This record gives sequence, structure tokens and C-alpha cells, in this order.
Amino acid sequence: MLPAVAGSAWLCSAFCLPFATPLAVGALDLGLCATFGIVQNAAGLAFYTVGSKRLPAAEATLIASLEVPLTPLWVWLAFREAVSSSALIGGAMVLSAVVGHILIDNTRFQLRSFSGDIGN
Repeated sequence: MLPAVAGSAWLCSAFCLPFATPLAVGALDLGLCATFGIVQNAAGLAFYTVGSKRLPAAEATLIASLEVPLTPLWVWLAFREAVSSSALIGGAMVLSAVVGHILIDNTRFQLRSFSGDIGN
């Protein structure tokens, strides 16, 4: 999967390059963009791709969906930007769905383990 993710990033870059003006960016902003690309995008996708081998597809998708509700939290923590009430409500809905899924899945696993112990 990692070559496919890398290929998609290169393909996206190739399609976006004609619309870009890379020399219009200052040195500081270019450094920040490069850091964002390496840390956030490349490392995040690499970790997600490697980790998705160890999880069922549904759980990997739920974990990936945490990016959306957690983004306002990181922006608030880093820049003290005000978060709208609709963003908080939407984030709470996504977080509750993920936590609910994890709790239900753990309960089912514990019940299966417990019933297996009784049968032996």
C-alpha cells in the first residue's frame, strides 16, 4: 500500500503544479509548507498505511475519521482560534461514534473470551 500512497501523492502534485506559483512563497513560508508536507502528510499517511495492516478496514476508517473532529482542537491549542458551536457538535458526534464502536467491540470481545473460558 505504501507505494500506492506515494504514487497518489506524486500524481496529485503533478496535476497541481501547473496551477502553482512556487517562487511567490517566501523562505519561511516555504519551510513551513515543507515541514507540513513531511510531518503531517507524508508521515501521517505512512503511519496510517502501515497501521492499517493490523486493523480491520472499518476500524482503520473510524480512526482516520478522527482527523476531522480533532483538527479544531489542535488549531485552538496552537493558535487560540475560536471554534464554532457547529464544529464542536459535529466533532462530538464523530468522537462519540468512534468511542461507541470501540466500547461495543471491546464488550463483544470480552463476552466471547468469557464464554470461551466457561466452556473449557
